[in-house]
Amino acid sequence: MGENYVTTGIDYFHEEKFHNAIQEWKKALEFIPEDAEVHNFLGIAYHRVGELDSAIMEYKRAFDLDPDYHQAINNSGYIYFLKGDYETALQYFDKALEVEPTYKQAQLNRQKCMEILEGKINISAFELFENANELDSLEMRIKNYRLALEIDSNYVDAWNNLGVAYHYYGYIDSAVYCLNKALSKNPEHPLVNNNIAYLLDAAGKYKAAMYYYQKAILADPDYEVAMVNLGDTYYHAGDYESARTMWEAALKLEPDDVWIKEKFKKLNRQAGEKE
Repeated sequence: MGENYVTTGIDYFHEEKFHNAIQEWKKALEFIPEDAEVHNFLGIAYHRVGELDSAIMEYKRAFDLDPDYHQAINNSGYIYFLKGDYETALQYFDKALEVEPTYKQAQLNRQKCMEILEGKINISAFELFENANELDSLEMRIKNYRLALEIDSNYVDAWNNLGVAYHYYGYIDSAVYCLNKALSKNPEHPLVNNNIAYLLDAAGKYKAAMYYYQKAILADPDYEVAMVNLGDTYYHAGDYESARTMWEAALKLEPDDVWIKEKFKKLNRQAGEKE
């Protein structure tokens, strides 16, 4: 019975019906109260509806039940991070990394926390940036990213996200400008290199796209998305063997990724048409 409520809650969550998901997972916990994963799910849903204290409580229950549940520990730290309690957040990120030293999300969260504590990121700019990320309106996102950059013109993530927002809005020249500004601040930033490569690929500039994808992967050897995208660029350029090599490397990182498997099907169809 409890598992049925868990599944229904997951369905509601994917439909962004977070209050419904909360109700289903609370029902599930009546049958399986010591299921750490459901408490973590519940914490995530509470976060999505803005009930941060309830989220912290559920995450704590999750890692009390399973002290090695590094995702729940990290999630708890992230809520403290959002609340502006960076010292406490850092303690949780460190604790998550003690359990799982390779957990990338905790590594990234810890890095961001340290940048704020060391004064490398302006708090006001950061708050505008985080608020922008929660907005559905592209126009409002763009406005908030620009406001953040008025406060801190060296804010690489804001330049990157502004560029992505302009891309979705259809302002390609503005997108390229912003991503280049981000690269000028941090030439090795994996996400920025991936994003500018994506625009170059879309423009048919395959050699340039390959260069930036390779930079992204060099900076982050486990960057599965950049590997998939580089494979796409090789495919677009007609280099099917290199495409296969990159997709195979990505599949080793994410063996259950259906998206990558579909690309192999397309590649095999392409080979069949040539025979």
